Amino acid sequence: MRLKKDSNLIGLLLGLAVPVIVYFLQLILIPSFFGFSFSNKSMQLFALVFNLPLFRYYIINVNYEKSARGILFMTFIYGLIWVYINKGSF
Repeated sequence: MRLKKDSNLIGLLLGLAVPVIVYFLQLILIPSFFGFSFSNKSMQLFALVFNLPLFRYYIINVNYEKSARGILFMTFIYGLIWVYINKGSF
């Protein structure tokens, strides 16, 4: 199966991978540079926000609407999971 550059699957994979990578980079880099770490809730939310510039790039600059839809879908799924996990802990 050959994937097109503009496909929902590419967007889903990017939307899934980018927040996970950013979260783990935060776990490694922030304590080593600053000597302290932020809470898990804030690091998870910050990692999720990294999908927005990616979404903007795919929708405006390269005009790949299917890939952008996949990224947006994964952002909403991650957002719902974040709210469910952190409910009642505000």
